[in-house]
Amino acid sequence: MDEEHYQEIDRQRARMENLNGQLEEAREQLHEAIRAAFPETAGGAPQRGVLAEVTRRSGLSREYVAQIRDGKAGS
Repeated sequence: MDEEHYQEIDRQRARMENLNGQLEEAREQLHEAIRAAFPETAGGAPQRGVLAEVTRRSGLSREYVAQIRDGKAGS
């Protein structure tokens, strides 16, 4: 009986580690998409309204989006 419990713990831990990996990958991809939305990250001129729109669509704070844009947030 104990071995069944231990195996279930092993399965759930592995599942959680897999989900954490997927979450980290999704976070990195979101940061890449946010950086790409700003023309200035590709050498273009900044455009008004981009920060507000990216903030709205990402669901993140304005300050955090600016940190991502400026390369100050971890990716």
